Amino acid sequence: MLQLRRLGLATLALAVMAAGSAQALDPKLLPADTELVFTVNVKQIMDSELVRAQKEAIDQAKAILENLGGANPVQKYLQDAGFDFFTDLYSLTVATAGSKDADKAFIAVEGKFNVPKFNGAAEAAAKDNPDGLRITKQGDATVYEITPPGEKRIYASLVNSKLLIAAPTKESLNDALGRISNNRQANLKKEVRTLLETVNKKQSVSFVATGSALAKMMEGAPIPNAEIAGQALQSIDGLSGAITITREIQFQLGVNAKDEDTAKKMSAGGNVALLTVRALVEQRAKEDQKLAPVVDIVKTLRISSQGSNILLRGEVSLDVIEKLMKNLPGGQ
Repeated sequence: MLQLRRLGLATLALAVMAAGSAQALDPKLLPADTELVFTVNVKQIMDSELVRAQKEAIDQAKAILENLGGANPVQKYLQDAGFDFFTDLYSLTVATAGSKDADKAFIAVEGKFNVPKFNGAAEAAAKDNPDGLRITKQGDATVYEITPPGEKRIYASLVNSKLLIAAPTKESLNDALGRISNNRQANLKKEVRTLLETVNKKQSVSFVATGSALAKMMEGAPIPNAEIAGQALQSIDGLSGAITITREIQFQLGVNAKDEDTAKKMSAGGNVALLTVRALVEQRAKEDQKLAPVVDIVKTLRISSQGSNILLRGEVSLDVIEKLMKNLPGGQ
């Protein structure tokens, strides 16, 4: 059962990578209307001590994913491009203006690309699938117009040997290419710029989102009290969050306060409240031993301020996660 749980955790990490769902991105790549940014730093995850310790489980997960990919014609072109999915993909970032429509997202893939091989594979794919891929030029940049069956067209460009970007419109892609070539940043919203300061390239998974973007995502969500939650989210400037996998799993949640002084005061008050929470959880754990793992987590919680951001940080070990899973209904 322990090995099964470890395999499950390893498969989850690889599934995120395989899904293409991604390191904090250079802000100059982001469109001006960005309100939500989600990043998966695949290389950091795979290089972490916790994941490397599960080599056998990782190898099994890789084999499963490679078998699934064998039936995908895209796999052939990736091989021709000299792109090894498991070693050459570093991170993937998705940015939106708060829309739930996936086809309106801006995407940046960071990794190791063999530019001549990539271009050659793209030309072969365009020749084999003229309705699905068209190659054009925008100044010195090569633009790939990709039209998946039954889906909207997207526009992509391999900027250099380390970065590929994709956008929902040619205008959005051209704007990003212009910002990169001129080394300038879009006029991002203040709350987005502030929240981006709380995430970094050492984190495994991170997100930042304005309150209005999160409220939009909640609209029509099949969860209890979604409308009330959406109204509450509208009242805050924004949230950020991150998970960092090392030997342990570190987590962070941030909220943007009105100003730096407010953040400091709320941080101090929050730490006082944590003392009360810790005492209550410890008391409950004496009555119910299943809550012992929760005590271990609560003991690691700390609240601090960073500029006008308030950050709640903590960590959890793999052993604690396994104890929690064991205590769930049906756990063994």
